[in-house]
Amino acid sequence: MEYKRSRRVACDLKIQLSNIILKEIKDPLIGFVTITDVIVSDDLKVAKVYFSALGDNIEKQKSYKGLLRAKKFLRRELSSRIRLKNVPELHFFMDNTFDEVSKIDDLLKKAKS
Repeated sequence: MEYKRSRRVACDLKIQLSNIILKEIKDPLIGFVTITDVIVSDDLKVAKVYFSALGDNIEKQKSYKGLLRAKKFLRRELSSRIRLKNVPELHFFMDNTFDEVSKIDDLLKKAKS
């Protein structure tokens, strides 16, 4: 059974991270990044942040490196926006769901014709 508070914190983290990345990070490495999901551990110490980035693999890797560089800044900003005793440690993961969906869609279109 999933802990209810961790889901609420994950939702808040997703919203706040999206806002910070969109409005406050000025790193040129970070391209168009969308936070797709956040999963927080039951003890609220670790947050897995899944993101998708626009562009080819090189641009996606640049965005990933930019997010890793901005990790401390993001935690500091989150600490002022979310009322938690300790802000979870952020771990970033590339979400390739949209790429996989487009590949499957292309295969279905080819099979249909």
